[in-house]
Amino acid sequence: MKYQFVSYLWISLLLTVIIIPLLLYTLKNRSVLGSRYFSITLFLIELWIAAQAMEMMALDLPTKIAWANVQYIPIMMTPVTYLYLSLQITRRDRWLRMRWLLVLLLAVPVAMNILLWSNDLHGLLRQNIYLDNSGSFPTIAKTFGPLFWLFAVYNFSVAISVMVLLGSVLREKTSLYRKQGVFLFVAFLLPVISTFLQATGLNPFRVDITPTVFGFSAVFIFWGIFRYGLFDVVPVARSIIIQEMSTGMIVLDDKGRLLDINPAAKKMLKLTGKQSLGDSVEVGLAGWPDLLSVYREGKEVVCEIMDEEDENGEYHEVSFTKLNNKEQKSLGWLLQIHNITKRKRAENMIRYAAFHDSLTGLPNRKYFQIFFTRELSQARMRGDALTVGYLDIDDFKFINDTYGHDVGDKVLCSVANILKNSLRKSDIIARLGGDEFAIALPHLDNDDKIRVIGDKILRALEETLEIEEMSVQIKASIGFSIFPRDGENLGELLKKADIAMYKVKDQGKNGYCIYKE
Repeated sequence: MKYQFVSYLWISLLLTVIIIPLLLYTLKNRSVLGSRYFSITLFLIELWIAAQAMEMMALDLPTKIAWANVQYIPIMMTPVTYLYLSLQITRRDRWLRMRWLLVLLLAVPVAMNILLWSNDLHGLLRQNIYLDNSGSFPTIAKTFGPLFWLFAVYNFSVAISVMVLLGSVLREKTSLYRKQGVFLFVAFLLPVISTFLQATGLNPFRVDITPTVFGFSAVFIFWGIFRYGLFDVVPVARSIIIQEMSTGMIVLDDKGRLLDINPAAKKMLKLTGKQSLGDSVEVGLAGWPDLLSVYREGKEVVCEIMDEEDENGEYHEVSFTKLNNKEQKSLGWLLQIHNITKRKRAENMIRYAAFHDSLTGLPNRKYFQIFFTRELSQARMRGDALTVGYLDIDDFKFINDTYGHDVGDKVLCSVANILKNSLRKSDIIARLGGDEFAIALPHLDNDDKIRVIGDKILRALEETLEIEEMSVQIKASIGFSIFPRDGENLGELLKKADIAMYKVKDQGKNGYCIYKE
């Protein structure tokens, strides 16, 4: 066996140098979706390139035929591995589990290779074989036998099936998936065209350029892996269930890039379409700093977020789930978003009812105790004062007996509104029960300031209330006590404010009094 170097081999050497590292990288990341079949495809392409190079360098016909026969292993098998790659990344998993399909697909390439190596006995694939020395290096000249075209039809049928699978992705509405589909579609279309030209004799070159085209297609796909995440978490064909489900779904890769956002998530998070798949999560979810903060922690967690800009106050529950492969290598994150507005509003209503007076809407005794305890703790830390007011409507029983309980209820509501409008936003008014109200006045630390508040409340109550075509005059007695001068806890302060209030009652009502020892 004699060989000679031909200039075309420089291209073969270049592709070999490029594909070997790609093959090693793909094998290293074999757990990634589609990488197993892609690595087999790379191996077949490498075999094809090497066998073609040996055929071109060989000088005698038997050696050339032997290397040409070796090339038909990848020629027949590459469309099969591409088909399985396409089935996997388009999530036709049920086809991958059908063993009979694999047997059927492999039976034809095996049969062809057996016939190739025994062609001298029957001539079913090649006829009239001779060495053509008309060019810069000798090539095999031949005519194809009758069975060759049967195998060619099989090969092109498999290739068309691949094109149909990948072509379905081109209808994707989401740009990233269309780009993924275009990469895979174009990468396989080019060698299919090259094979067709070679089989029909339309190839203008003296050698079959299909392995070279396949080599460059492999490089093209590999670039797509880095550019568009071809074999990342989400396959190019997405389930219509995910698209139409009410749960919001966001998929991020391990680098924090947006791989998928379904319509429900876009609606819940009010994403306007400016967010592009492939963008970083920092860009895509820039309007949700709480979500970004949770994501940066890198923990699986469930959190609640509220759209504060929405006047309806929508609430959402977001679960962060880590996506790992079988080897527990991180693939990315899955964010599931549920609208929990109804639940939160129901909880808020229950909480409101538990802490507020049903008639006036004011905080009740329980809430007042919680609020006062918090304010008292802060006052102690700051060395600050805190004043408590105790207000009782004068002669309220007379109002109920004279005008009726309905009018009495409306009087209570009117007094609640008057108190809210008379005091600062930092103050809190609570209805303790009946006609008794408690007031907490943070940062109020001397008698002069308390007198200003007392006078303001009494002036506001002087106005006659017109209720159900009846004029009702309201008067009230108010007692005040101050922390820490008059007590260290709410019980002591309320007790002393109550003592001061009854002092007003004893002195004729309709006034206020500051507790003094």
